[in-house]
Amino acid sequence: MDRLGLIALLRTQSDFVIVGEAASTSDAAALCKRLQPNIVLLALRLDPGGSKSAIGPLRARCPNVPILAVAERGEGQCLVLNPPGSRRGDASAPGACSSGTDCLQLAVAEGATGTIRRSATPEELFRAVRLVASGAAWYESGTATAIMRHALTNGAAGDPKISQRELEVAELIAAGRSNKEISSALAITEPTVKKHVGHLLLKLKLQDRLQIGLYVARNPLFLRPLGSRRD
Repeated sequence: MDRLGLIALLRTQSDFVIVGEAASTSDAAALCKRLQPNIVLLALRLDPGGSKSAIGPLRARCPNVPILAVAERGEGQCLVLNPPGSRRGDASAPGACSSGTDCLQLAVAEGATGTIRRSATPEELFRAVRLVASGAAWYESGTATAIMRHALTNGAAGDPKISQRELEVAELIAAGRSNKEISSALAITEPTVKKHVGHLLLKLKLQDRLQIGLYVARNPLFLRPLGSRRD
């Protein structure tokens, strides 16, 4: 019903033609490759019950087709940015961070050309579709601000330098692995794991392993340097 409603809305514009629709990532990628549309309007959780977006598979099959990513929820309803029982921006909350990474920021990192929230007006949606289809980028204000903030602070003085090994340890902590399990997975000793955990706590100004896991969950782009940094 959600997809049909969006299609009906888009069809009110005389210059829009809906050439295909899909309910799964595999169908979307196959249609995109066959039809080569001017733009793909993509819900970020296309697969029922899935947690990964279809941006990667679409980019692999249709690298030149621009993607406009549509958030499943508004920023205020994002469970990653606003976990139950928390007050956003409450610096006293355990593991609190002032600006978590939401699904639209992740979509940009994965290759989306534009982003829009469900709270946007039809006119904003139409404008975004036209601009992205023309080859321009279009980001809703929150995503644009986050991109600018990241660009301005990336590599800034005082920014913690996290080694690749520390990133690997943080990823495994976020996955619920114990020090012993991390030691086995990375082929390092448990004292070495504890050393890396200590470095993470110090560099990220956190208090315990739980806060490291929460930090990674709310800031998944933190792990993107994996494979591109050295110890």
